[in-house]
Amino acid sequence: MSEMNPEAAARAYIDAVGGRDLAPLETILDEQMVATFSGTRLGKQEWIEAIRRLLPVLIRNDIREIFAAGERACVVYDFVTDTPAGAVVCVELVTVRGGRITEIELVLDRVTFAPVQEALKALAAQG
Repeated sequence: MSEMNPEAAARAYIDAVGGRDLAPLETILDEQMVATFSGTRLGKQEWIEAIRRLLPVLIRNDIREIFAAGERACVVYDFVTDTPAGAVVCVELVTVRGGRITEIELVLDRVTFAPVQEALKALAAQG
């Protein structure tokens, strides 16, 4: 894999998730990557699994802006779902070292995201 700068790595990551193709995450995310969301810290495989659990309601990710400085990038995007929430604005701060994402911090409005969680629970209950 060629070494990606922070903006390219962040775009590749958000695009892969939005395209519902998690295979590229194996190379985009560093083995020691740590993701933080709502006070919870997850390792690489736990993060990929958390993303996988969202796929049943995800339509796509629409990137609004990417800002990069040094080894960090900030991605602002719409997490577009087929739930009553519709599109949820998300912000991810990513740190890239050696061309791979080593840290992710996800920020979103949990109230706006709540219908997504409810839809996922309903799908799980259906079996």
